[in-house]
Amino acid sequence: MMKIICVGKLSQPHLKTGIEHYQKQLPFKLTWIDIKDEPDVRGLDKEGERIISKLKSDDLIIALAIEGTSLDSEGFARLLDDAFSYHQGDLVWIIGGSHGLSEAVKKRASKLISFSNLTFPHQLMRLILIEQIYRGVSIMRQHPYHK
Repeated sequence: MMKIICVGKLSQPHLKTGIEHYQKQLPFKLTWIDIKDEPDVRGLDKEGERIISKLKSDDLIIALAIEGTSLDSEGFARLLDDAFSYHQGDLVWIIGGSHGLSEAVKKRASKLISFSNLTFPHQLMRLILIEQIYRGVSIMRQHPYHK
């Protein structure tokens, strides 16, 4: 199973529509877990504790962080393929809030990846991530969507 843990709630209807579009096309179940966001950076550790409380010891955890490794689409597809092929637990993605992720969450992650040096709104990042997951699955299946 795949999970996406997100800080904050998704409130923008146009993003919900896009996310639903890609989620329907995925060949596996995807679970979304919303974590309450804190109003300022002093609450980052609390957010981190909430995130970590949702993780299991056998989860493969990939956190989105600006300082993470950058991948191209084929590299992202290989990451998915390796996770599906060699990992027994759930694949869990973590999207932080406007203050990023706590150090505890980053240390708990199996891998940190970066989608860009740019900063994206965390609500928009949900759509970007699920589209990239769909793209990665399409590459794995040699589906023409990627081109």
